[in-house]
Parts: sequence; structure tokens; C-alpha cells
Amino acid sequence: MIKITSRKNEKIKELIKFRKKNGKTAKDLILIEGEREIERALAASVVPLEIYFCEDFLPKKSENNLLKNLEKKFKDAYFYQVPKDIFESIAYKNNPFGILVLAKFHLKKLTDIKLAAKPACLICDNIEKPGNLGALLRTADGVGLDAVYQTGVLTDYRNPNVVRASTGTIFNLNFTQCKAQELITHLKKHKIKIIAADPDATMIYSDIDYTDGYALVVGAEDKGLSQIFLDQADYLVKIPMLGAADSLNVHQAATVILFEALRQRGFRK
Repeated sequence: MIKITSRKNEKIKELIKFRKKNGKTAKDLILIEGEREIERALAASVVPLEIYFCEDFLPKKSENNLLKNLEKKFKDAYFYQVPKDIFESIAYKNNPFGILVLAKFHLKKLTDIKLAAKPACLICDNIEKPGNLGALLRTADGVGLDAVYQTGVLTDYRNPNVVRASTGTIFNLNFTQCKAQELITHLKKHKIKIIAADPDATMIYSDIDYTDGYALVVGAEDKGLSQIFLDQADYLVKIPMLGAADSLNVHQAATVILFEALRQRGFRK
């Protein structure tokens, strides 16, 4: 265990840079914050490289053994103890948990994701807000999707807010980034119908049969879906809106449709 007492320490300066640039400074590295997020990453076999902790923020309950478990299991990792003011400068949350984990993590390749017969998938197209992408991943995990694809990459999956909004489920998913046309070709090859959520569609989302293999496409709230999905989707569907608003938040819309699909396919674990 190494004690860091200066904000000028190179490790601290790198972490501050990592935070300010939302994870875009080091390829294949991800900063994980929060007890639940760290535990889910470990359960998914993510291996920590560096672990930063501050005893002032750690829970006082004796049953909290996360730091002890990390020390016991990852003897090759570097452990850094930092004071409260420095920890606050590297943490993303205003009220941090007390442990930050820097780990190596990269997404799977499109061809590495093996799809079962009649899979259920989600395509996140041009999602700009990290919180929305993270929330979509959380819902994808909740409904047991086989795969999640990110196209038109405007948000870095390593953004701390993606990890936080996903509550760490990003580590449990078959999640990848790819180009839209590449994905469309891949899905059609596997006979997976593409269902695009579009407020201007005429078909109601609940009129679709989701029991066969499908991939739901949702897009950014301001710009909507990329034209390539509007042109090549098998179905365009909408959620009927009865009030003044003409659409839902992208995460809300995806949740409504995905749980309808789950209802049709059967709630089973």
C-alpha cells in the first residue's frame, strides 16, 4: 500500500485528467466508482490495475469488506491511500463511496457475440447523453437482452456517468460498438428483424410480434434515428402520446417497448 499526499503526484494528475475528459485519455482503461458498480465489475471478471481509497469516505460498518476482499484477491494490483481532499478531486460523485478502481476493460467485437436462436437485442444509435446510455444498459440488463449495440458513437462508454447510470451492468452485457451498415448486414444475415422506434411512425409498438429474433433501435431525442435505420428497418413503431408531449425520453421509450417484448416472450429467469 502506497500513501499519496500531494495533488501534484503524477497518478493523481492522470486521474483528474481522466475524470475531466470523461474517460477519453487512455484506451481500454475504465474508472469504476461506487460499491455496487465495483462489485458487479469484479463479478464479471474485470481485473483492477490500481485501487485508490480514502478511509474518510469508507462505510464504518464492520460488515463492509470490499476493500479487504480487493486486497486479498488482487495482490498484483497497486493500492493507493489518499486523503479526503485529493480523493474528492478524483471522484466523480459528490459524495463518493471511498474506493476508486482503475481497470482494463474493452468491449467485445461484433463477431465475438454469439447470438442464441430468436435473440432479443437493443441498438443505441447516436445517443449523446452518458446518463441515457447508462440507463439504457441498465434496462437492457433488466429485461435480459442477448446483445446491445452502439452505433454512431457520440458517447464514450468509459464515461464515469455511463458506468454509474448503468449501476455497473455494463460489465455484465454483451455490449459492442459498430458501424450502422455493418450491424444491419449482420442482423439480416441472422434473420433478426429490425424494429425502429420513431415518433412519426404509424404502427403502434404493441402491435409487433417480438417472439422471434428482434433488434430494437432507439436514437437521440433531438435528432432521432440515423436515416440508414429509417430506410432499412423492417418496422417503424411509435408509442402513442395522448398529451401535449410528442415523445418520451429515449430511455423511457426503450423501457416501454422492451418490457412489452419481454411480456410477449414470457417473464422467465
